Amino acid sequence: MDEVLALEQLASEHAYSAQTVTSEVTRMERLIASVEIFDALPVQLCPACEQRVDPHREHDESACYLCFQPVSDDQRRRRAQVEIRSLKSELADLEDVTARTAVDLHTARTRRTELQDEQTTRLAHRINEQRAAQLAPFMATLENLAGQIAQLEQKMTAFPAIEEILQRRLVASQAVAAAQQTVDALGQEPAAVAAASLASVERCAVFAERMNEFLHRYRERGWVKGASTINDSDLTFYVGTRPWDQALGAETKVLFFLAYSYATLFLASDLDEEAAFPGLLLLDNPYQQGIGNTVVDDVLRDLANAAQATGTQVISTQAVPVPRDPATIQVIRMPTEYEAP
Repeated sequence: MDEVLALEQLASEHAYSAQTVTSEVTRMERLIASVEIFDALPVQLCPACEQRVDPHREHDESACYLCFQPVSDDQRRRRAQVEIRSLKSELADLEDVTARTAVDLHTARTRRTELQDEQTTRLAHRINEQRAAQLAPFMATLENLAGQIAQLEQKMTAFPAIEEILQRRLVASQAVAAAQQTVDALGQEPAAVAAASLASVERCAVFAERMNEFLHRYRERGWVKGASTINDSDLTFYVGTRPWDQALGAETKVLFFLAYSYATLFLASDLDEEAAFPGLLLLDNPYQQGIGNTVVDDVLRDLANAAQATGTQVISTQAVPVPRDPATIQVIRMPTEYEAP
């Protein structure tokens, strides 16, 4: 620290000295420039004794009329120039010394910074060592507390899973209790089986009647067979007296499936709450199933009307334009059409 301050003071003094020498050089240069200007001015007083001097008294042309010494025209300039060279030499020495002082000052400042950093590092290590020494008696306790905190956090993460398990257990208990009540009710009412059997017959009859209602519209337009019935014991579909898959051809099978789809749309309104009914019917390109386009148009209208009446939805994929019925049929065009492979 003292060395840096001393070097800074020395550099300041060298800079001041250099500035002083530069001022002297400038003054000498001004003196040279003013030699010719003041050359013709007469000297009135002796610079030594301050007696008046007569410039007109006899004296040699090349001598001074004060001291009668020989004087050349450029002697004053040469003396000033010699003084300037001396001053410039001194200024160069000062600049060299100033440069070396600046280098020494930079080195001293760098060394001071390094020493400060080293001192800070040693101080930090010392503080850490002292802190570790002060905390050493409590480290075991802190480690035990950290372990207990980790165990508690792990247990807390398990609480949601335990809560979910307990909730599932409660739901399962409620479901078992409800099932037990149902079993007890069934055991107390043996006549309910017969009633259920009669209800299944009625359900099959209602569903078959809804299919026949649909198929009746297409007699002589693809459907020429008899009425449809359903066996309630094994839910086998019959057309006339034969199973549907043995009694129907290709086109009539398509109409039969469409009639089945039509009847499913009315499950919610035709049957009781125990029946599971769909809310959506999907048709995959009904125009390519072997029946006429006009028949398919009428089928789509009937399905659209049934969907509107029952609150369900029918979606049909097709390449043929749909029948015009903006009230019940909406067209969604594909952005890109692809040819069949």
